Amino acid sequence: MKKRTRLLALAVAALMLVPLAACGGDDAADSNTPPASTAPAQTDSADPAAPSDSSEPAGEMSALDQLLAMEDKLPLGGLQAAHLESRADIDKALPVDKTNDDHIVIGFAGASQGSSFFTEMYNSAQEKCDEYGYELRYQNANFDLNAQMTHLETFMTQGVDFLVVNAVDIDSTLSYYQQAVAQGIPVITCGPTAAQPDYPTVTTILSGSFESGYVVGQYVAEKLFDEMGDHAMKIGFVISRAGDADSNSRPCGFVSGYLQKHAELSGNPYPGKWEATLDGYEAWTSCRDNGSYTVDGVLDLVGYVAAGSTDANSAQKVAADLLTAHPDMEIVMCETDSLGPGVLQEIEQHGMTPGEDIYVFCGADAADYTLDYIKEGKMLAVASNAPYYSGAGAIELIHDILNGFDANNLPANSFTPTYCVNVDNIDEYYDPDLAFAPAAEWNIQNIDEYNAAHAND
Repeated sequence: MKKRTRLLALAVAALMLVPLAACGGDDAADSNTPPASTAPAQTDSADPAAPSDSSEPAGEMSALDQLLAMEDKLPLGGLQAAHLESRADIDKALPVDKTNDDHIVIGFAGASQGSSFFTEMYNSAQEKCDEYGYELRYQNANFDLNAQMTHLETFMTQGVDFLVVNAVDIDSTLSYYQQAVAQGIPVITCGPTAAQPDYPTVTTILSGSFESGYVVGQYVAEKLFDEMGDHAMKIGFVISRAGDADSNSRPCGFVSGYLQKHAELSGNPYPGKWEATLDGYEAWTSCRDNGSYTVDGVLDLVGYVAAGSTDANSAQKVAADLLTAHPDMEIVMCETDSLGPGVLQEIEQHGMTPGEDIYVFCGADAADYTLDYIKEGKMLAVASNAPYYSGAGAIELIHDILNGFDANNLPANSFTPTYCVNVDNIDEYYDPDLAFAPAAEWNIQNIDEYNAAHAND
């Protein structure tokens, strides 16, 4: 029996570009996913010696403001402004008329247990409840919205003290959160999508899909910089679903982080992260919409394939198409861990050795088997996206509230830290007894603290 992930004190920089969706994903095929295609339609080019200056004029909008104004939000996920408005006046059923000495009952409405991410989320919540003596009542919706609505109704009828919701669709279940608060039941959501600022939830705990891609992109660019020379490394993407926030945010984050680090190492750095992100956004969306995109001398996005799900078998099938169309491809990004085993298997069936003939990495989540691949040299890197935060983290927040913590002015969305596990630091994070890479130390911020931390952004 594997031990659950626990908090460790790690120095992780807080970054504010964050996605709408948590990691993990649905293991069922998405019927809306278009047929996988790797054929480039039109190739655009950008000069790496001249990072985009589009953040300047245009009404003197900053790069961050330009990103916030983008119509296509999928590649940017839950991009947050540097300043958030107070949520203190929104009724969230706080403070609670209970103490930690009372018998506390928590209703946990889960979206799924169809992948190890969701299983770890629930297991960590249960273990934390056992530690504090709380009663946890859990229901799994298997991504059925109607089933989750029924579960929420049941929990409210039972009169639970708190609701934790891994929402199938946070917008469609809003009325249930309103009903719960009217009954005096605080609601904490834990993804996979972000909440609106006026929702009556205490907060939504989310992982940063864009940020996951970004930190990996920075590492890969630095790792391959000397090997790359002056040619654009050819990269293909294996994603889950073409219209999914994770599937867009992680590749966009990777490209943005890669461009930022390459420009820095080349002696022509971007003014900041957001300027690099403007170029990364253009590159990824052009590849997604047109089939390919080339940043001259830096990165050649040769195409992507959408598996329609997060399972390895589906990933292997579409990886075959990608490798056949682009036999000279040098890098493959697996959007999430669970796609990795299928991609590796297909690479080997094509007569190539991962880690030697072609580099492979994952955008999230740092599950144990991916860490094994990194330790074996088959994968280059992965971003940690610990499910611990959404499970045990939600219970910790409840525990703090019961012990006097004022949670009334938390952001609508509280994004958790991420870091890159790679071939150079794998021994620091590898633990065969853990289901995922250890979670970094994280202290949730209220809006005043958030605004102070981002005052110079």
